[in-house]
Amino acid sequence: MPVWQPAIPQGLRPHLLSWVGYDFTSSDTDHHGVPSLGVTVVLSFAEPIDCGWLHGGERHRLDVLVSGLHTTPALIQSRGRQQGLELSIHPLSARRLLGPPAGELAGSMVDVKDLPWPRHLLDQLRQSTWPRRFHLLAAFLAKRLDQHSHTPRADMVEALSQIHRAGGVIPISDLAQDVGLSRRRLSSLFDLETGLSPKQVARIARFNHAKDLVQSGAQLSDVAAMAGYSDQAHLSREWKSMTGWTLRQSKADFPLLQDTDTLPG
Repeated sequence: MPVWQPAIPQGLRPHLLSWVGYDFTSSDTDHHGVPSLGVTVVLSFAEPIDCGWLHGGERHRLDVLVSGLHTTPALIQSRGRQQGLELSIHPLSARRLLGPPAGELAGSMVDVKDLPWPRHLLDQLRQSTWPRRFHLLAAFLAKRLDQHSHTPRADMVEALSQIHRAGGVIPISDLAQDVGLSRRRLSSLFDLETGLSPKQVARIARFNHAKDLVQSGAQLSDVAAMAGYSDQAHLSREWKSMTGWTLRQSKADFPLLQDTDTLPG
């Protein structure tokens, strides 16, 4: 599958966790959108994105999909040519780049028409070459940052960084103490800024760590201990809940798993 993933410009790196362009043709492919630490934006240059949640509910067909943080897998159904850009935005930068805070987007799939992104941006991207697409997108995101100032709370920046550095294995009471907040206040801020509790964000971080280990070739029997799960059965339950696959199904199907996001710090 052709993939374009140039370096993220320096000015966008604290805000944009990853960006990737893709172009492939598939007669019948189901992609599981697994939980990550970023707000996902997918801009389609071909057919609208057929998306919904794996375990049911309303499905959508969107030219630009915005999905907040979530703990259950999405189901993206591909028919024919799939071409577009996928971005992962730091949750504390969602206000500046998207409009609403990430907390308002959690567990949902939103059409870009409900956000303050201009329609002509997608048209410009569709009509451009791949290098030009990334240039246009970088210029648009930089302009959004210039026009919409918001400084995230230092304690939230530190809390998210600590969860990432610990691979999700950190007692929430210790985390609250480290950043100078009560556990209740920390939970309130996480709900506002991410839409999830600190424990849920840590759960995603631990899953991402396990996913990195499996993708690096680690033995499945070793991953549970290395990622901080109580045993392999615990890892297997969490993995199935997060991806909709068993560990071995995922290992065989890893090209369909998106790259792991990395939070700065």
